Amino acid sequence: MGRFSRHSPDWSRQGWRHRRKFIILIVLAALAMGFVLTNRGPLIPPNQSARQHQATETATKPPIETPAGLEEVTMSAELLEQHPFIYAGINLEKIYELNLHSRTFTADGEIWLEWLPNVDKLLKANNTDPAELIHLTNRIETWDSTFEPTTKTPTELSGGRHQQSYHFSSRFYDDAVDFRRDPFDVLRLPIIVELKPRWTSQKYADIRLLPEPTPYGLVGALGSLSGYELKSVSFTPYLRQATNQLGTWYRPTLAQVRLELNYQTNLWPGIVNWIIPLMIINSIVLMAPSVEGTLSDVRLAIPSTALLTLIFLQQSYHASLPKIPYTTFLDDLFTTSYLISMALFALFTWGYNSFAAASEADKPKAIKMINRADLTFQIISLSLLVLTGFISWGVR
Repeated sequence: MGRFSRHSPDWSRQGWRHRRKFIILIVLAALAMGFVLTNRGPLIPPNQSARQHQATETATKPPIETPAGLEEVTMSAELLEQHPFIYAGINLEKIYELNLHSRTFTADGEIWLEWLPNVDKLLKANNTDPAELIHLTNRIETWDSTFEPTTKTPTELSGGRHQQSYHFSSRFYDDAVDFRRDPFDVLRLPIIVELKPRWTSQKYADIRLLPEPTPYGLVGALGSLSGYELKSVSFTPYLRQATNQLGTWYRPTLAQVRLELNYQTNLWPGIVNWIIPLMIINSIVLMAPSVEGTLSDVRLAIPSTALLTLIFLQQSYHASLPKIPYTTFLDDLFTTSYLISMALFALFTWGYNSFAAASEADKPKAIKMINRADLTFQIISLSLLVLTGFISWGVR
């Protein structure tokens, strides 16, 4: 039942060897977990502004998973020849009031559209006011927000081109939020600009909404969020097919562009707030078999106390998250910690009963068996915890 007969020289030598191996395992486990958490890709360097980073990021951005229900549009010379198109630009001045529970945020900025004479003819033929040409599809709480053109009529540019600018200050719904790697997840905040008139769909004019060729400065100086670091910015064109016919005889497929800001949670606060407390509880649980075997009441109290602490800690963790239909990275660590604490209680119960049932002649043999089981439990539990971290992080 744990480390019985502690005063024998043989036990002292064996105990020291076992403790040394266990300490080495703990250090290796900490290093492994640190490697998993720090291997998350580059963030914007501290000495590089977000504006400078965006020019490089837009040209060489890594592939981003296409949102469900959308078809990404590939920019090409053939596309520009076959379809009428409208260029779109955006400058996000500031972003604030992030609410993870409601999956919403507030943003202010400017949007501008630029089109050629052939598109201008289509607008006039369909009696479409340029002020009503686009809408923000994930905009909510319209009663307390602004989305309006900055000029009454489009500005005429050289070569017969026209430009219309809009100002927005609104609350948006985040349809791309994902907490699977929480508390070290990447937060994706989208602003979706979509053509509004039905006649622009693929069935008729098939107008494409495309990002302007030089989309520099997508985010202004106030585009930062407290507790997050801006990782990347993308401005990507898509086609979205409506989920039903919307009162027509066909399902409209409309063009849109999505500004997506990818924010990475700061590593250190997540470690301090959640990982370290969880590791402290697990360390106490894993060291519990080293407690003197005669202190059976203390030993049996450790796993039950650890279980209660884990429950309260996980409840506190989920209080900061919305309801989600999947488990997070930290949830998987909690689950493994629960199993380890339950197994420890079963181990102590078995050890105490085995020692109490053994005769005086068999007690040394029982002590040896229990000590060996304790050490095996420590090694397996620590390995299981590290393995859970690797697997949970890798599959998300």
